[in-house]
Amino acid sequence: MNTPDTRADFYTLINAPKFSDAPAGRRQMKRWQLIAEDIYKSTSIDALLEARGKAEGYIHGLVDAGHLSTRDTERDYLILSIVQRRREFLQKLLNEYGY
Repeated sequence: MNTPDTRADFYTLINAPKFSDAPAGRRQMKRWQLIAEDIYKSTSIDALLEARGKAEGYIHGLVDAGHLSTRDTERDYLILSIVQRRREFLQKLLNEYGY
């Protein structure tokens, strides 16, 4: 169940936050990839909303800790746009198949 641009969205989502090359940054990147996979693999609105909550919490935590910039509006826009596209796609499927 993927939209035509889902794979591109997935890679954009993974690369939206800019992590450092230090060991801590690599660990943060791995955790972010797991969260992005949750968004990418969501097959219900509830699962997507849960994954979105994880993403928002993780990004906020990294910003609050000073690991990510508070001024990176492009990052925030990309994440929100991709989640919204996924939500619209899932809603369309649910409507078409009567779930």
